[in-house]
Amino acid sequence: MNDPRLSPEFGGSRPVVRTDIAAWCDRCVVPVSVIPGGEPAELSDEAAVIIAAGHLSDSARTIVVTRMSRGLPIPTSDLITGATAFGDLRRIKRSVGAIDAQLRNPMLPSMVAPVLRSRRTAVSRKLEDGRKQVINGKGIFATSIRGIRRERRDGVHLELADREALFEALTLTPTPNVHAGGYMRRAGTVALDRLVGAMGSAAAKAGIERGRRWVSELTADTELAPANGEARFLDGYETILYVAGLFYDRVMRCPAWHSEHFELQRGAVDLNAELAEIAADVIALRTIRVDLDASRQAGGFDTSLDDHISRRETSLRPVWTQVVDRVSALASVAEVVESAAVELRVLAEFARTATIDDRIDRLVARSGDREISADNTKRLTEQVRAGEEQLRIYRDVLQGNIIRLSSGDSHRAGPMLEK
Repeated sequence: MNDPRLSPEFGGSRPVVRTDIAAWCDRCVVPVSVIPGGEPAELSDEAAVIIAAGHLSDSARTIVVTRMSRGLPIPTSDLITGATAFGDLRRIKRSVGAIDAQLRNPMLPSMVAPVLRSRRTAVSRKLEDGRKQVINGKGIFATSIRGIRRERRDGVHLELADREALFEALTLTPTPNVHAGGYMRRAGTVALDRLVGAMGSAAAKAGIERGRRWVSELTADTELAPANGEARFLDGYETILYVAGLFYDRVMRCPAWHSEHFELQRGAVDLNAELAEIAADVIALRTIRVDLDASRQAGGFDTSLDDHISRRETSLRPVWTQVVDRVSALASVAEVVESAAVELRVLAEFARTATIDDRIDRLVARSGDREISADNTKRLTEQVRAGEEQLRIYRDVLQGNIIRLSSGDSHRAGPMLEK
């Protein structure tokens, strides 16, 4: 069966395949051509919360997924002052760490330290306000005794400790180019201006050239800026989490997915649960990688330990391939429903044209000439049938992608390790 996504009316663009996703993870980049809008974009609040749930226990993760599937409230980024996405929460936390690192600098001039500490207090306050809103914000989780009991009975109450863990996980939201420009630099606040002024005074005392170098080092980004046409990430694990969240968003934002034409397919897969399981597997994989690297380093030149670690890596390597396959299937679902959305718009236009033809029929009937109307009706019927056949193809392709997406369920046997 030909892939309908390659037909000329849909632009003929090549679908995303698993080798594409694997290459993106190797390079820690995602081309903006697959991102709606054509530029690096933050994940939706829904995708960010589901991915954050991957850091939680199995029971807590199930509660988050259940709440979303039932349409119950979840934390949103607009609870955080000045934030438009949970990626901003990550940038705020990162700026706190950057200031802390500068405060530990033994060469920090005494007149600059108070300004940095003041800035840290302001940023930390914003982070703490976000924590309170996410954990105890009104209208999200039940706060009354009766409400808590009801949610516990329904299996949708997230305990306080789990909400704390969810907030911490949200500060790790996969974010494009989070390393390409500091939160402090983009903020453009008065506090930052004061900081630069204070450093300028220190520079005057220390010598202009030396001071300028010191100021440049303090405020400069320490990592590479994003390349044109790409969204960069810190590692391959974060990359694949972002890709999974990106295609989840593309599916959920597509009207065709929520139409009656794909009612059967929607009932065959819970995309919230699939994304949460992918996130949990990737996070477990990353944790094991960190632990194995630490063990290898602590073991020094012990060849037997190194050989054992290498064997374990080899035995778990295929599971990374499985994760990539599942994300590839999610990408295919997004592309199919987006193509189907185009076809549905065409059918809607045909339906609108049919009402015009009815009016033409009545007008032509009064003139005694029915042949033109019959020709129009026949042509329209053929077009509608062609469109319905195309939708049938989309449903068949989508059903196969859903089977691929869910096929990892029976193989999830604990943590995974990257290739």
